[in-house]
Amino acid sequence: MNDTGDTGDTGDTTAADNPGPELGSSRVRITRLFKNSSIYALGELGLSLLSVLMMPILTMFLLPAEYGLFSLAMMLFTGFTHLCNPALHGSVTRFYFDHEHDEVGKRRFQGTILSFLLAWSFGMCVIATVTGPSLFPLLFVDLPFWPYGVMTVWMVFLGVLGVVPKATWVASENSKPFVGVSLLGSAVNVLGTLSLVALAGLGVMGMFLGRAASLIVLAVPFTVYSVRHLKLAWSWDDLRSALRFSLPLVPHLIAHWVLGMSDRFIIEHHYPGLDAGASAAAVAEMGVTPDENGELNLGLAAVGIYSAAYDFMNAVNMVAVSMNNAWVPQFTRAHGRPEERPFVARSITYFMLAVGSMSAAMVVLSPTIVRSGLINSKYAFAAEIAPILALGGLFQGLYYVYVAVLFYYKQNRLIPVITVVSGVTNVVLNLLWLPSYGLVGAAWATVVGYTILVVGVRWAARRCEMPDFEVGRLARIAGVLLVVVAAGMLVDGRLWVWWELLVKLGILGLGALALWSLGVVSPRDREAG
Repeated sequence: MNDTGDTGDTGDTTAADNPGPELGSSRVRITRLFKNSSIYALGELGLSLLSVLMMPILTMFLLPAEYGLFSLAMMLFTGFTHLCNPALHGSVTRFYFDHEHDEVGKRRFQGTILSFLLAWSFGMCVIATVTGPSLFPLLFVDLPFWPYGVMTVWMVFLGVLGVVPKATWVASENSKPFVGVSLLGSAVNVLGTLSLVALAGLGVMGMFLGRAASLIVLAVPFTVYSVRHLKLAWSWDDLRSALRFSLPLVPHLIAHWVLGMSDRFIIEHHYPGLDAGASAAAVAEMGVTPDENGELNLGLAAVGIYSAAYDFMNAVNMVAVSMNNAWVPQFTRAHGRPEERPFVARSITYFMLAVGSMSAAMVVLSPTIVRSGLINSKYAFAAEIAPILALGGLFQGLYYVYVAVLFYYKQNRLIPVITVVSGVTNVVLNLLWLPSYGLVGAAWATVVGYTILVVGVRWAARRCEMPDFEVGRLARIAGVLLVVVAAGMLVDGRLWVWWELLVKLGILGLGALALWSLGVVSPRDREAG
């Protein structure tokens, strides 16, 4: 379940009332779960390739302040996307199951959503272009509207073209076109960005142009698919039904954005900076220049370092989103059927195995990767905060499981409230901890915010019929991963960096063997895989 409300409608029926075709055996669906998860992971890896795998190259050519500027722009990109697309991709995904056997109704509904999104997002982008020059100086210290802000605004419009096609592919478990366009866009993004940054020497502008080029290229297959399969349509009844479900989730989306990205905004404005005795060379290395008053604002450089560490949390979320995209259609069709409870429980176990393992791996490996020299030494402090943020990725994964239950039963009214509470808590803790603890305080504020989100969503789902959990298997997973993390922390900083990396990889390998030998993966599922 995407954190954007990817299920629900306004009627009184659920997917359980419309069972549809036979679901197949548990073994077949577990195999399909991992197959689709792997395909989605490939696509998500492509989308994250620039920030995760290409980060070492980019840090060689970009100062932390430049990396921070692009991070702030992408924060704006995500937030403005929620305004241009008011959670309607969630309606497309969930209504797909209600229209699964009504081709005419499905095309009319999807075409109506597409028509509305194109008109609405275009109008929002025009308004943002007109008001941006006045608003940006009030919102940002170091992010000018021209050219970076206006480019970000219209990149959002290009991104809206893919909302309906991608949501339809996810709902129909048609993962190949989803991943195909993702890899296409990623290839253009990565190759274009590296060429423009490293070869052409365009600096941070090269990152903007690479991202814009990928969105322009993706607009072609999205447009072709929409013309062939969706068509523009208009139905006030369909639009009202979709908006009635999606609009209450807009505060949730914005609050979720605040939870995940407000730390960068606060760091830019309130970062305490280097000690008074910091050398001029150290300040210059962070990419900071004096402002018109001759004062140094270290906030943008700190945003760049924090964003480099945040990429390890993004790697965990990549796995969570991949599993979630594959799991949601199966959960939606199976939950509510008594005979399917064992399958749902097993699928949740594998969901948490994948997310928990990736979180543990990033907690263990991230400081060594940063210190190894793969990432420029200007970003060295990222080693202190990357493990903390990687832990936060685990709570993001837990959230997907519980929010799936709420969306299944269309109990989405409390979700915005819970997300707002977690987002506000994150902001308050950032303001309290950043002056005293610096970026470490900001990282722990993120972890606390996501913890509150998980606890709140679980509390909201208390009156819904919860799926079964394989408590024994989940306990074994938690126990092994805790031992792995503890062993990795004991080794951290005690060996030559490359020996340390080898030892940590060995610890992770032993952890994988332990999980296998303890029966976390059942013999039947091993055969199915």
